[in-house]
Amino acid sequence: MWLKMIRNQFLLSFLAMSLACSVAGNVYGDDEFVKAAKSLSAQAFDKTLPDQSVESWLRAHLTAEYQVVWGEEITDCGEGGGTLIEGRDMPLCAEVVVKRGAKMVGYLALMVGTHKRGLSKEGNGLYFGYLEHAGTRYDFKRLSDVLKIK
Repeated sequence: MWLKMIRNQFLLSFLAMSLACSVAGNVYGDDEFVKAAKSLSAQAFDKTLPDQSVESWLRAHLTAEYQVVWGEEITDCGEGGGTLIEGRDMPLCAEVVVKRGAKMVGYLALMVGTHKRGLSKEGNGLYFGYLEHAGTRYDFKRLSDVLKIK
């Protein structure tokens, strides 16, 4: 009896972990998802921007003093603390850390899809972002707000 209860608990735990770790409709591994996110058009995040990869657009429009460092994994944009919320199609974000030397001075969370829909090539946006420049913190509502930094 005791052994049967432990076995059932183990199976239930394994099933729950398997479900929590899976992303419905996602055919990408995390690193593949980040690669795909980097290649999305800047225009997919902000219609006023050109049709060039968001990665190259960021490199072209942030001054040379800044380094753009992409996160290694897709996140839930800070919405669920890494756990799925039942009945909700959680957002997926590619994280971009902006550094000056070794210091983090900015952050961009680029929404690239949802858990149920997977990667989306259109209708994405800047989930949130900021950059500290010349002693001032700039909060971004749209990706094109990066252009306001001089």
